[in-house]
Amino acid sequence: MRSKRLTKTLALVMTLAMLLSTAFAFDAYGTTRQELENKKEKIQQEIDAAEKKVNELAAEKKETQEYVEALDAKIQLKQDEIDVLQASVDAIQAEIDQLDSDIADKEARIEENQKQIDAKQAEFDETFEEYCQRLRAMYVSGSASNIEVLLTCPDISSILTRSQMIKSVSEQDSAVLDALMTKMSEIEAAKAQLEADRIQLQEDKATRESDKAELVTERDKIEAAKAELKSEVDEANELIRKLGAQQSEYLESISDNKAEQQEIESEIQAIIRENERKKQQQQQQSSSSSSSSSSSSRDTTPSSETAGSGNWIYPTSYHTVSGGYPNYSSGRYHGALDFPCPVGTSVYAVDSGTVVYAGWHYSYGNYVLIDHGNGLSSIVAHNSSLAVSAGQHVTQGQVVAYSGSTGNSTGPHVHLEARVNGQRVNPYNYL
Repeated sequence: MRSKRLTKTLALVMTLAMLLSTAFAFDAYGTTRQELENKKEKIQQEIDAAEKKVNELAAEKKETQEYVEALDAKIQLKQDEIDVLQASVDAIQAEIDQLDSDIADKEARIEENQKQIDAKQAEFDETFEEYCQRLRAMYVSGSASNIEVLLTCPDISSILTRSQMIKSVSEQDSAVLDALMTKMSEIEAAKAQLEADRIQLQEDKATRESDKAELVTERDKIEAAKAELKSEVDEANELIRKLGAQQSEYLESISDNKAEQQEIESEIQAIIRENERKKQQQQQQSSSSSSSSSSSSRDTTPSSETAGSGNWIYPTSYHTVSGGYPNYSSGRYHGALDFPCPVGTSVYAVDSGTVVYAGWHYSYGNYVLIDHGNGLSSIVAHNSSLAVSAGQHVTQGQVVAYSGSTGNSTGPHVHLEARVNGQRVNPYNYL
């Protein structure tokens, strides 16, 4: 009775420990998930406010700059919502993956523990059966008492010998009985732990199924948000085209494709890094060579005669800025200055330097990247045509392109960027 009570107590303690440890484990997931839920709730409130403003403006008159700005603000919030939803999906998937691993481990542990229990049970049954057979044999044979056995001894020597044998048999029986009790306690404890593991396994499987259902819901939300985003982006860009005759700051189309935005940025960063690598390589070669003939070879490194002064001129004779740095008035990131002008207007090198790149990208259209030395470079984009090529040294005010509306653009203008070590900075620092 005492053994059973101890076994039940131990099983209860271990079960509670398992449940508590699991509760803490899921709380770790819950913290991140809760933060994401809070973000989604906040973004939804902002989207509702933006939606209200868009609807109010739509009721008055759609085709206005203010309406486009309100729509653009909503687009940015919708993109934020998609990002948070994706983060939520990733967190749920990570939790499912962890549960898959935990379930596999528990199933393997349960299977192994069951084998051990079966082995212990078989060993117990065998020992117990042998013990029971001995007791039955003693009962059937009507074994004499210890006194009778001793009294039938012919001499004192036999008495001592038989007494020792009786003691040994008694001690052996006691040891077998103790071993059986110990084995029984071990089996009961193992069974209790096995049952606790099975209960936890079922709870984990139920949680996993719940997470999978939530994952499907979140993914559906992402697809719905993307569809709504695309619809609003298309509407905004159509309005931008209609407003193109006016000097709207939205001369570059709104894009809901972050990968596209990152692609051109990565391309420019790679071009600048490669140019810096070539410059360092040439400097090393120049320092190790005693001949000055290498300085006449063609390269993309600004010479002392062509390096810029750091004081820029405007890239066009049109100085009105339609899109400023770093953001448009709606808050959407721009990172450049836009100068509206007719197609074919001369585009000038803002400072002396070396053309690092002159070519096409579907987002920037025809663009020119010029290295002015000391880590400073400029970009003029969306040109109708180019007047220079990579490796060419240019002087300040030299025509490098002709303005246009190529790439991701809805109206002719010059897009000017300033970069220091590849990172965008305010062009006004140098104009």
